[in-house]
Amino acid sequence: MLKTLKTFYAFLFKKRAVAVLFLIVVVASSVAASIQPYFYKLFVDAIPSLDFQKLLYILFAYLGIRILSLILDSSSFFLGDVLTIDASADLRETVFKHLHDLDFAFHTDKSSGSLISAIKRGDGAFWNFYFSIHYRLIDVLVSFIVMLYFFKALDLRIFILVIASFLFALVVTYFFIKGNIKTRKNVNKLEDRISGVIVDNMINFETVKLFAKELWERLRLKKVDRDWKAAVWKYVLTFRGLDIGMGVVINTSIFLLFLLALRLTVSGELTIGDFVLVVGFSGSFYPKIFELVWGFRDLAKSYSDIERYFGLLDYQVKVKDPKNPVKPRGIKGEIEYKNVSFSYEDKQADAIKNINLAVREGQSVALIGRSGVGKTTLVKLLMRFYDVDQGSITIDGINIKRFTKSDLRSLMGVVPQEPVLFNNTVGHNIGYGKVGVTQKEIIAAAKLARIHEFIETLPKKYDTKVGERGIKLSGGQKQRVAIARMILSEPEIIIFDEATSQLDSESEKLIQEAFWKASENKTTIIIAHRLSTVMRADKIVVMDEGKIKETGSHRELLAKKESLYRHFWDLQIKLD
Repeated sequence: MLKTLKTFYAFLFKKRAVAVLFLIVVVASSVAASIQPYFYKLFVDAIPSLDFQKLLYILFAYLGIRILSLILDSSSFFLGDVLTIDASADLRETVFKHLHDLDFAFHTDKSSGSLISAIKRGDGAFWNFYFSIHYRLIDVLVSFIVMLYFFKALDLRIFILVIASFLFALVVTYFFIKGNIKTRKNVNKLEDRISGVIVDNMINFETVKLFAKELWERLRLKKVDRDWKAAVWKYVLTFRGLDIGMGVVINTSIFLLFLLALRLTVSGELTIGDFVLVVGFSGSFYPKIFELVWGFRDLAKSYSDIERYFGLLDYQVKVKDPKNPVKPRGIKGEIEYKNVSFSYEDKQADAIKNINLAVREGQSVALIGRSGVGKTTLVKLLMRFYDVDQGSITIDGINIKRFTKSDLRSLMGVVPQEPVLFNNTVGHNIGYGKVGVTQKEIIAAAKLARIHEFIETLPKKYDTKVGERGIKLSGGQKQRVAIARMILSEPEIIIFDEATSQLDSESEKLIQEAFWKASENKTTIIIAHRLSTVMRADKIVVMDEGKIKETGSHRELLAKKESLYRHFWDLQIKLD
């Protein structure tokens, strides 16, 4: 709880001067509102004197307090908005940045729907937290202190009874809220699962339709909903129990307080004005205990949400930037893997073992082999999605750990195995490769990637939306958009991850021509299952079981009768 509050106020109170003024105004506003029942006593005590002048002074003082209360109340909301609007945006941007900073492994393990749900709920919880603490809890606390001040001067027995009833109400609230937080966390987990199912379906709706799985997916959601409803009922019942329990406590407290005040008034120990004071303060304060309960209730709900939200900031970055990074100036693109071994956390076996590989400046190297032999892992290590367990990787003789991850990746242009496009225009997706890109540059890159002619046939040409994840485009079209984007980034190192695996023969030929032209004099790494893609590579690296088995040119490897490359080549010819 303390950690959550510390994080909350670290963002909310960044503007220290405004924060101090805000707290002063909030307290002053509560004081001004709380002392108003005292004027009822003054009126009752003054009426028997029939002194109209005195009554008029009291009336104007009462009016002044009400106006002051209104001004302070409005000011507190304004100052709170000044703090909270900026703090909410700052927190959201901080979480967003941190999620970007987190390692590749974090995002492969987490559900997008779960993260979206946590951020959305947490953002709302931040506002609820702010409101419940500063406009409910503080108001009740200040009202209680003001009432105690007057009751202590009035009668010690009333003073003690009020304290006892208030403390008892807090104890009852504590036990209900404790159970409420526990049930809320369970509701949150199930809502994350619901979000995960829905987002998963929205992203992969084409697959759902292709396999006619609509009913199966609805049943999948229904199953999670069944668990969610059971959890929500437990959560709701803690509220109903709290409402009933507090209703009994508050009404009993008011009854006992009035009973005591009546007895003291009848015995002459209190005046009628004093009794009116007790009634006035009781009438204004005890309903606020319900406000306190609702405040705690909202805090309990918001606490679970905001704890999950802040918890995103607790995930540690494992692949860290160096404290004193080297700026990658004049990079030529010479890459070397030195005795590199690596295994994924969830697997015992090494993904790659003792890899030694040198790629000269401007050289094209093709990595081939069966699925899962470590080809893509080599590229992920080069881009520092993961850090090597043993050995080192250098670019131009500099260990890649000496570059920031952002600077390192800016050296590389990547065409992934499955290009993912933004739900934006074709032009936006191509232009994403370069900051401040012009339309002329976008068109030039599209022409080089052999996608320009297709774009010209679209209804809005370069302003045509591609849909979620590029769903409106074919696999080959998405591939060529990704290649155009890569070309625009003007990288020193080009990486093709099975870049032509989805293309028809004609498109493949066009792309290969564009690719080899774009990669002239640039260090290039190609990962492909289709050997026709890699025939022109300067060096072919054949991998098996995480190790390099063979290296050489296409001709050199074909000349070896028992080579693994020759085996792959013969299989390809038979398939073709």
